[in-house]
This record gives sequence, structure tokens and C-alpha cells, in this order.
Amino acid sequence: MLTITARDHSQSADRLDLVGIPLAAEERERARHRLLIPGGEPIQLQLPRGTVLQPGDVLLTASGEPVVRVLAQDEAVYTIRADHPLSLLRAAYHLGNRHIAMEITQEYLRIKPDHVLLHLIEGLGGLQVMSEMTPFLPDAGAYRHHHA
Repeated sequence: MLTITARDHSQSADRLDLVGIPLAAEERERARHRLLIPGGEPIQLQLPRGTVLQPGDVLLTASGEPVVRVLAQDEAVYTIRADHPLSLLRAAYHLGNRHIAMEITQEYLRIKPDHVLLHLIEGLGGLQVMSEMTPFLPDAGAYRHHHA
């Protein structure tokens, strides 16, 4: 079994010679676990604690050998759009008070499905919620540490 001890985000995500491994957002936050790469070969992640993998990262062995590149897996999400920027800002404020993982852009917010949060969003008004299967790229937040 190959052991992955580092990542390289400077290498091109478009490297065609590396197999891509699709990971959900929660899996990209786990620094220590076993995975099967496409083709069935197991790999063991032993990354520094607090490492959050990003799509395009190349995973490396202790000797620096590139093994796979990280892809963002499609997953169930709510995508929230607004008629007015202030409505989206209000939604971000209220969802942020819940300390949940959230993808934040100028056009939309994206969260994991939760019926309680859906009820909150519907109560704010001026928002449209769409259930989708798409990559989830939550904001790292102010208190997360990024390790190279």
C-alpha cells in the first residue's frame, strides 16, 4: 500500500499522466485515512493534521513521487441564489451564525442539505434554493490552518 505524506498544489491539475481521485468536501478535510484510487489500489493518507486538500492538489509519497491528483466529487448540495445582493448577504450572515460549511461566491451560497436550514432560508425571503449534485468547495474559514 502506498503512503501519501504530502501534497503539492504547485503542480498542474491538468496533468494527464496522473489518475484523478474524486473526493467529497468532508473527505478532503481528513488528513489520515485509507482510500482506493481508481483501479482499486489502496493508499494511506498520512498528511499533517489540519491539511485540507483542494481540487488539483497532487498527492505525493514520502520520496516525492506523485501518485494521484485530487478532484472534487459531485455531492448533494443546496445552491442559494438571490434577487438582490443584500438578500444573499443576509443569508450568508444567518447561515454563518450556524457555523456550517458553506461555499461563498458573489452569485450564490452553497451548503449541504439540511431541512432546518432550508426552513430558515425560506423564511428570509428573496432567495431561491435549488437541490443539486455538484462539487462542494466550502470556504476554509478564518480559523482553519493551511499546511503545505
